[in-house]
Amino acid sequence: MRLVPRRQHPIRRVLRDSGAALFRGLGLKRPRGSSARPAGIAAAPAQVVCISGEPRFAAGQIYRVERFARAAAELGHHVEIVSAEDLRAEWWTHRVPAPAVVLVWRAAWSKVLEAAVSAWRGRGATILFDVDDYMFDPRIAKAEIIDGMRSQGIPRHDVVRHYARIRTTLRWADAAIVPTLPLATGVEAHGKPALLLENGFDAETYRVSREAVLRRRAEGPDGLVRIGYASGSRTHQRDFAVAAEALARVLRRAPHCRLVLFRDPSSGRPLLDPTEFPAFAGLADQVEWRQATPLERLPEELARFDINIAPLEVGNVYCEAKSELKYFEAALVGVPTIASPTQPFAAAISDGINGFLASDPAAWERRLEALLTDESLRARVGRAALHHVLHRYGPDGRRQRLAGIMRRVAGTAADAASAFRLDCIDRAGGLRLPDVPEAQVLRRAGGRSIATVAVVVPLYNYSAFIIEALESVRRQTLDSIELVVVDDRSTDSSARIAADWIDRHRGRFVSATLLQNRTNQGLPATRNVGFSAAEAALVFPLDADNTLEPRCLELLVEKLRTSAGSAAHPTLQRFGHCSIRHVAQAWSPDRLRRGNYIDAMAVIRKSAWAHVGGYTKGDFVGWEDYELWCKFVEHGFWSEPVPEAVAGYRVHGSSMLDTRTNRTQDVIATAIRAEHPWLTVQAA
Repeated sequence: MRLVPRRQHPIRRVLRDSGAALFRGLGLKRPRGSSARPAGIAAAPAQVVCISGEPRFAAGQIYRVERFARAAAELGHHVEIVSAEDLRAEWWTHRVPAPAVVLVWRAAWSKVLEAAVSAWRGRGATILFDVDDYMFDPRIAKAEIIDGMRSQGIPRHDVVRHYARIRTTLRWADAAIVPTLPLATGVEAHGKPALLLENGFDAETYRVSREAVLRRRAEGPDGLVRIGYASGSRTHQRDFAVAAEALARVLRRAPHCRLVLFRDPSSGRPLLDPTEFPAFAGLADQVEWRQATPLERLPEELARFDINIAPLEVGNVYCEAKSELKYFEAALVGVPTIASPTQPFAAAISDGINGFLASDPAAWERRLEALLTDESLRARVGRAALHHVLHRYGPDGRRQRLAGIMRRVAGTAADAASAFRLDCIDRAGGLRLPDVPEAQVLRRAGGRSIATVAVVVPLYNYSAFIIEALESVRRQTLDSIELVVVDDRSTDSSARIAADWIDRHRGRFVSATLLQNRTNQGLPATRNVGFSAAEAALVFPLDADNTLEPRCLELLVEKLRTSAGSAAHPTLQRFGHCSIRHVAQAWSPDRLRRGNYIDAMAVIRKSAWAHVGGYTKGDFVGWEDYELWCKFVEHGFWSEPVPEAVAGYRVHGSSMLDTRTNRTQDVIATAIRAEHPWLTVQAA
């Protein structure tokens, strides 16, 4: 992802700031000399208008408007963002006379909004209502339901009046887009269709989050364990009460533990008042106060946590509708979350695997105690959470889901039916996580920033070839490269040779890491170790006996800058015992049914690798890459061919192809057909 000059990008934003209209672009790189949508996007480009009802509500504006607009622009649509306060007749009569879709976020009904919506609907536009809180039902405007009314002293009649105007906006809409299922249920009770588009993060948030992790790693431990509660406003006193007593008991037993809370940077007022909870009497020294930061800097604070908590009142209609964003934001920095089992958190978290759910004070205490005393558990659950969120809440997954939503609201009946079916299949998939064995660090150099692409080199008894493979990476024309070598307990000198080479050439790479599996794991699991360790969003697996032509990575990465594909694969040049060239061919699921024709060497989005469960350690010896491509097919992913990029595949007597795969093809073909019944592949 790359920002471009503002005038070139199809997002334009008009928001009020001290009475002045501000214009700001958000951007991605497009193909030179072309205004076409990125490759692989089926929906036709459309005009989209986003109306922001609360532009000063910065976090919500980013989650629900700006990230929606960015994803829509990535799909090739032209997007305009305007504050509801700035709507003028010229907007719906001249400036944007006939948009295909109008998204209205948190905008209370007004005569101006009615005029705009009426005009656009008369020209065929679909009007979508978007809201991220349960704020369209005036009946719930009670302090016993919405604690912020009590803690902030908001008069009930003001909330009732505002919610009634929001409800009118909903009633004028054709459908709604919401981030949680409880919100969808509430919208549908008003007779409107509701489509789910969860809150998520963008590529910049991923970069900032992972760089915050790298900085914390470089600083080293300080002997404290921090439990963090990143409340955004002083509206969660009663939510915090769910976990308060358990937290206090844990703090009293662990003097090295700190509870991290935040203050408003302007007033200095705490965003959570612990004095309201008697259990915290005498624990002031174990409360660490931090200044609340803008959303773009939040990852720097989250990376300081060891445990993240998200307590909510279960059964409270307002709290049940809250998004699980605290989970995915902590996951991006590898921090495990304990959350109340509201519907969104219970849907996101598999208890004990990628997070923890706590339904009562005793459960809160058990979960806190377990994570507090077991650093390896924190690391394992935090890593699983990171792998889970990369696609589901990241830009790749959100772009895919938004493409389906656009087909459902602005396409034909056939488009809508197909998109709905694919969404159902995707949501029914369940949690899939890569199998990542434990490994130890033998070398680590650099590592303060995130590279464009990581090259992952699995290594096992290839001392004769490893230098040539690494040299081919060093000679790449692409500057920004992360190198991850994973030794699978070699019995020769491979690990030592790789370590010495990294020591000599560490300055060439953004970072260079040599890992070693705790026990021998085999190729698929070793690749998973490398992918998991890589910080870059793009990863290229390079076996230790293969090589790359100098422009290979540059060309593959460039292809993915302008494509929605999940991978890009090069031309394959065999060398050694033969010299056949296999020119990169177009992705074809029908062709993959009969057998593999795409090698493991490809630039792969880490989010796609994680979403399909990584490489499978099973009965597919030598066909691990084929099995990964089969999972890509089943998830609607694809790889882009780049014939100009060339990778070298060494053919030699000690390769896996010669020593194992070719001797057991009947067994492997049977196993892979059992895993993917749509295949017709036979042994050669």
